[in-house]
Order: sequence, then C-alpha cells, then structure tokens
Amino acid sequence: MATDMNEILLQSVEVLPSLPDTISKLRKYIEESRSNLEISKVADIISSDPLMTAKLLRLANSPFYGFSREITSLNQVVSLLGIGNIINTIMADSVRDTFKVDVSPYGLSTTEFMNKCSEETAFITDWLNDEDKKLSHFLVPCALILRLGIVIFSNFLIQNKKDTEFLEYLKKIDFRDLSLAENEFLGVDHISFLGFLLYRWNFDEILTETICFIRTPHAARDQVKKSAYALAILDHLFMPHRTFSIFNVKASIALIEEAKTQGINFNLDNFISKLPKEIRDNLDKEE
Repeated sequence: MATDMNEILLQSVEVLPSLPDTISKLRKYIEESRSNLEISKVADIISSDPLMTAKLLRLANSPFYGFSREITSLNQVVSLLGIGNIINTIMADSVRDTFKVDVSPYGLSTTEFMNKCSEETAFITDWLNDEDKKLSHFLVPCALILRLGIVIFSNFLIQNKKDTEFLEYLKKIDFRDLSLAENEFLGVDHISFLGFLLYRWNFDEILTETICFIRTPHAARDQVKKSAYALAILDHLFMPHRTFSIFNVKASIALIEEAKTQGINFNLDNFISKLPKEIRDNLDKEE
C-alpha cells in the first residue's frame, strides 16, 4: 500500500505551485552582481511586489525576529537580515501560504496547529537571539516551513480518502510515532519529504540540509551542524501531540549535550530559562 501511495504522492509534487517571480528576479540579480550587491537594488526588486513587501515588513516586525525597534523600510529589512535570509523568508512564507491547512488526519485542530507553529518560530528568537543572532535569523524560515510536510500529507490523505484510516492508526499507537504511521501509509516521513521538496524548489542549500539532517545532526557537514542541532532541539520541543512533554524536553537537553561533543556549544542554562515555568519546575522535581 505504502509503495503505491508513495508513487501517487511523488506524482502530485509535479502540480505543486511555482514560487513568485520576485524570487527569480532576486536570484538573477545576485548571480549577475556576485560580490557587488546593493541593498537598494534588492529593496527595489522586492518593492515591485506590494503584497510581498507588506508581508516582509510584517514578518520583520513580528516576534520571530525580535528587533527592538519598528522596521519601516525594505532597506532596513535587507540590512538587518541579509539577502540570503530575505530570500529564504520570502520563499518559506510564500510556500506556506499556498496550502490549505487542514490537519484533521493527524487529529490536530487547525487553529491550535497554526498557533503552535507560530510559537515554535518565536521560540527560536527567545532562545537564540542573544546567544547567536545570526543563527536565530537563519532558523526563522526553517521553522516557518518545518511542519509543511504535515500540511501536504494531510491534504493528500484527505484527497485519497485515507484520512480516517490514518487517524485510526495514529490513535492505535497513541500518536507516539508519526514517522511510523507516515512510512506505513505514504512510504516516507514528513521531514524527509519536505527535504525533497525544498531541493526540488531550489531552496538555499544550507537551509535544505539543515532540515534534511534534523534527525541526524551529528552526520551533517560542519557548515550545517550547528543549525541542524538547533532545529533538531526545536523539533523535539514542539513535536505535534507531545509539545513540551518532559520526555521531549529531556531529549532536547540530551541533544545540547551531544552537540557539545561535536564541538558545538549552546548555553544550557539559557535554554532551560526559556522553557515554560511549569516545565522548569517539573525538571527541578526530577533532579
């Protein structure tokens, strides 16, 4: 069953929408300019799309980036985030907005799911903005699309009338292993499938690898390892159905300790201080 469904799923990728023309224009400008990029030229390209301009300013002023002052111009956004992050953010937001969100096959409320996705992205800033601002900014678009695979899988299961059966299977395993259910029904898990999509859509190579190595950050190349560990930590904390469970919080802490053996240092005290008070209290009780 999974093999057949996997083939249909892969075929469905071919009809997924293309990205905005602004992305192509930005990439063309970057390739032609090489090291002589001008912030004003990048801002001009983006400003030709009023909707995208409004979205980018909205995102820049959201809790996701945690800037201390209001961002009022595209020049400011490009200066503060960098062109690479701008492209990643535009692409992530455009792709995310393309899909109807109905995650009922996973037994999740759409409103709650969207709120959790926003909390997940905002946590990046809360956790890393003072510790590693550059990494924090890079991870925002990663977090924006981290759960996109679940949205796409949900749509696919509904369209192929497999949603009820899939949900029953998840209930049977007490929602403990999404990958097991996804592989059983679709032949691939949502993170691996997302990595495939990002590669197909020509997303930034480092961003794509960061998501692809989320389950095996120790195996990522050095340039990607820290971002892969950070996103893996986030993934454990906000795992659907198990958000901030003590087991997953401990798994996140274990990843911070594992990262240290790989020469990557996160401030553990800072991380723990950003957890909800109830979780911190429970951790203290278990020590």
